[in-house]
Amino acid sequence: MIVPRVPWGVGPVLLLCYLGAVCAVQLEASGGGLVRWSPYSAFAPLVAATLLPVRRTFVIGVATLGASVGIYGFAIRGVSVGGRTVVILAAALSFVLSLVLCRARLWLQRRQCAAAGACFSAEPAVTATARPAHHHGTGTAPAAPDGLLVTALPGSAAVEVVGRCMPARDRPGPSAHWLDAIPLPGARVALVAGSVSAETGTAAGAAAAELRAAVRTLADIDLQPDELLTHLDDVLGRLRPAGTGVSAACLYAVHDPVSGRCSLAATGHPAPVVVTPEGAVTTVLLPPSQPLGQGRPSSEATVVNLPAGSLLLVHTGTRLGGPAAEKVLRSLARTREDRPSLDTVCRTVLRALPEAERPCAAILAARTRTFDSGAVATWDLAPDPAAVSHARKHVAGKLAAWGLPDATQTTELIVSELVTNAIRHALPPFRLRLIRHDDGLTCEVSDSSSTTPHLRRARTLDESGRGLFIVAQLTQRWGCRHTEEGKTIWAEQPCT
Repeated sequence: MIVPRVPWGVGPVLLLCYLGAVCAVQLEASGGGLVRWSPYSAFAPLVAATLLPVRRTFVIGVATLGASVGIYGFAIRGVSVGGRTVVILAAALSFVLSLVLCRARLWLQRRQCAAAGACFSAEPAVTATARPAHHHGTGTAPAAPDGLLVTALPGSAAVEVVGRCMPARDRPGPSAHWLDAIPLPGARVALVAGSVSAETGTAAGAAAAELRAAVRTLADIDLQPDELLTHLDDVLGRLRPAGTGVSAACLYAVHDPVSGRCSLAATGHPAPVVVTPEGAVTTVLLPPSQPLGQGRPSSEATVVNLPAGSLLLVHTGTRLGGPAAEKVLRSLARTREDRPSLDTVCRTVLRALPEAERPCAAILAARTRTFDSGAVATWDLAPDPAAVSHARKHVAGKLAAWGLPDATQTTELIVSELVTNAIRHALPPFRLRLIRHDDGLTCEVSDSSSTTPHLRRARTLDESGRGLFIVAQLTQRWGCRHTEEGKTIWAEQPCT
């Protein structure tokens, strides 16, 4: 629930009016000089705990308890001490329960937010001049130094990934952030970090959830990072037309464990930090770009080499700049010496951030992996129909070496259909690649053509058009991705 800010000066007046109403109700309930039970003193703090932030719940609870003590302890005379004590203790118990209920509600909301993929609202970044460190006039409690562990990030053969976020503790502000890790074909993985700014926290949170879902949908098409962000800007334009005051920043990075390269692009988003296996800390140089929703994005893809054991730190809600930059980088360099866990790295970075940036921060730490030559096999094929039989022999020999004889027949059929289609309908050079990973076996056939094949159902008398249909029936999934050299048709199947 979004609670509007109360202008300075109006709050004390409202509090005085509330105290007057409380005293009037309790005096009426205890008329005639008797100490009577006032349900108002018990229910008012509990109702506030279900609707208001912790700070305002505390103020209302203290005011209600103080009025109860004043009325039942001093205003009414001639009654027993036991009667006064029972009523005052009941009001105090209601106050304590209201604080427990409020804290439990906020804890459950933050846990659900983290388990849903780190799409959360956060307070906007502030400086010491805008909001002094010793005074939090908006009712936002200081964020915990370790943040919340993001539990919805899937594992991958390409990276080990852990995320931690810092949602607002009391009241969502006009910005929202999300983190994500998306498995891609060929044992690759996409790492995503984004933030949305809007007029209200509700609009920002809704836009962040929509953009996160859109990124996952576009990732299934297997676009290049810069192309994906261009389409994401179109999605934001349809969901939030111009003039609605919504803008978004996003970073999309794809790591390939076979080549050890990471291709990434960003729109108005801070660049990630890379820690090499030797402990050197660098910031990836990304070309400047405008956020989504502020004109056509001009993001360009950047490719960096990430050897096995490299640490990629993607962050949102903070630029790790200014006086905090050197402190954070030094902390990373120190933690890299003994190869700590990724959760420890995230905690270290969050602790090193200034207090003003913590309520907005989200950290995604990924330690890269690479496949050795024993898990990948590549062959160049001649533009000749006879290459199909050669491809089958290559596949059979490699699967036998991997100890996967049961997958030979199915894989040979898949490779035969993909290679045949490439020789008939595409342009050389042709390349066949097998990748063995935790999830199964991936077959890839690359060529220099930019045409995309389409699955169609052949009729009874058709002499062709069944190749991709057969591939789709034999595999878990298949698809096509375009590269600078052409395209790659891939098919994944489980194997044990």
